[in-house]
Amino acid sequence: MLSLVVSLILSVSHPSLECPAGVDLDAEAGRAFDALPITALQTIGTHNSYKQAIPPAELAALMAQNPDVVGLDYAHPPLADQLDAGMRNLEIDIVYDPEGGRFATPMMPAMMAGQPGAAPYEATDMDAPGFKVLHIADIDVRSSCSTLVACMNEIRDWSLAHPAHAPIMVMFNAKTGGIDAPGAVETLDFDREAFAALDAEFASVFAPDHLIIPDAVRGDHASLRDGVLAGGWPSLGDARGRIMLVLDERGEKAEAYRGDASSLEGRLMFTLSESVEADHAAVFILNDPVADAQMIGHAVNAGFLVRTRADANTVEARSGDVSRRDAAIESGAHWVSTDYPQPRTEWSGYQVGLPGGLAVRCNPVTTSPAAQ
Repeated sequence: MLSLVVSLILSVSHPSLECPAGVDLDAEAGRAFDALPITALQTIGTHNSYKQAIPPAELAALMAQNPDVVGLDYAHPPLADQLDAGMRNLEIDIVYDPEGGRFATPMMPAMMAGQPGAAPYEATDMDAPGFKVLHIADIDVRSSCSTLVACMNEIRDWSLAHPAHAPIMVMFNAKTGGIDAPGAVETLDFDREAFAALDAEFASVFAPDHLIIPDAVRGDHASLRDGVLAGGWPSLGDARGRIMLVLDERGEKAEAYRGDASSLEGRLMFTLSESVEADHAAVFILNDPVADAQMIGHAVNAGFLVRTRADANTVEARSGDVSRRDAAIESGAHWVSTDYPQPRTEWSGYQVGLPGGLAVRCNPVTTSPAAQ
């Protein structure tokens, strides 16, 4: 559990900003409110945004071994299509493949080849060196963009074609581990060398001014945290057309990425923190909007950015239960992630979106209604 210090957060809570209800801040009408900081925003995003469906025959074979695999039964359209639909938070899982080819022949598709209902496995550039994009090595491997560079190019190109878009936050899970089976691929750890290569891939895709980076938020302050608490986040106007990268890791992986840069000096990604007192504290991922409701509210009011999840493991979509979704949207978390911006109609009508179908709205916790 994150050690959020409630008394500290409340002592630096920011005053509520006036912001008009019902205006899509991502649309042209929202340009009138470009002076608002990005902490005044709330938007919807997708979880494991690259993920394609496990073919039915493979899913059935996996579920015969472990019924919990049902939680993997979801998929998303291409990243550009999601951005067209108003998603402003994407999530990408990456594996380290410095020599190339490590993940080119995943076990499950190979085992199913030739069997009834088998589907071919198709992925590009898997033999080339560089980070690959997949959910679970060997079993849940189909992605709309199979390499990190391909995913980032798609996001960059969409962004350049829509230069007035509200900022897009892209999260990254640095995946290690794998399945316990003979012949399963061995994933590589993410050490400082791996993370240096990761930043290098980002730098090969994005121009420096295309990104919102920790150094810009820190400014002249002693730490990134101090910059955040002093209101260092960019305004909506300054953040339009830009991308923010976040490493969704804590502990050893986050420490390896930061290295000796306690406030992420010179780094391209923000990292998560266990405490609001850490020098690098800026972004919190609190994925249970019910259990974490108090922490979300305190962090949001203090000026940190927060992501939460409206659903998980297909549970809400199958049952139609909207209580977690509603708690997430009402929590004031800036990014509310879902697997269902569109409903899975054979299960229920469960769907996640902002009121009025807005792509980006005034945050219900950090802003108060204003005349339009």
